[in-house]
Amino acid sequence: MTIGWYVTLGVFLAAYMLLDGFVTGAALLHGRLGGAERGRRATITAFGPFFMAGEVWLVVTVAALAAVFPPLESAIFKSRFPFLVLLIVAWLVRDGAIWLRSGLDGARWRAWWDRTLNAAGFGLAAAVGLLLGDLLAGRVTSGTGVTWYGLASAVVVVSLFALHGAAFLAARLPVDLAAGPAGLVRRRAPVAAGGYAALLALGVVTQHAEGTVTWSVAVLAAGAAALVGAGRLVTTRPRTSLALTGTPLAGLVLLVGVRLWPMAEASLAGAGSLAFLHGLLVFVLPVVLLAQLWLWWTFMRRIDDGSVTWF
Repeated sequence: MTIGWYVTLGVFLAAYMLLDGFVTGAALLHGRLGGAERGRRATITAFGPFFMAGEVWLVVTVAALAAVFPPLESAIFKSRFPFLVLLIVAWLVRDGAIWLRSGLDGARWRAWWDRTLNAAGFGLAAAVGLLLGDLLAGRVTSGTGVTWYGLASAVVVVSLFALHGAAFLAARLPVDLAAGPAGLVRRRAPVAAGGYAALLALGVVTQHAEGTVTWSVAVLAAGAAALVGAGRLVTTRPRTSLALTGTPLAGLVLLVGVRLWPMAEASLAGAGSLAFLHGLLVFVLPVVLLAQLWLWWTFMRRIDDGSVTWF
């Protein structure tokens, strides 16, 4: 039973990394890939239908962690509290910038929120990276300070989110505007692959991760290969490239799961709580999945002059 709940929790977190990761990455790149105001407006329209659907998985992940593995949730929240505060603040500011950018019709107003969106996207990606880095290193009950491995993880996750966002924009923007993000993926994917491989290799060597060596090597190889493939396919098969840039993000979730499994195994909630949550998920989860499938089926195509403008 424990492993089933643990895998379910991992799927929720991976869904957040994949589906909100490209929104955060697009926020990071907003206004930096050319196209002037038309490009900035198109970027928000591109991710507009998806951004609330992606972030809902973070809420689901936190709720499931608290309900299914209360001691693990308590340990993470107490020891990593500063990173979680940074994550929440950056998340709220990012969403606020998206909503408020078009609130007034003025160049200075839009420019202010454009810069805010960039900064919030960076802060959110960095907070996720700091948190994942500490969890990869097994720092669940130890101090709250920033470590060199956490900083390295933040750099890698920021680059992965940016690449994931660029791949999404290459698949969703009009052809003339998609050239900028596609070029970024082609140029930066091999660099990101090297950084990803270095992070995981250093984790094995320096972070007392002996029990995760096999998993780390497999995830390293799969993630690095996926990034290289994304760079090669982004022009001809941008949707495939988008899926490939998500692979290393899902790999980080898998490694965190492997690293924290011993603690999770001893943290399972009581039968009454699990029975209630199971009944709730059986009813709610299919509805959420169907809604998200409809969303992707409806909107995952290139936008044009006739597309609905979001925010």
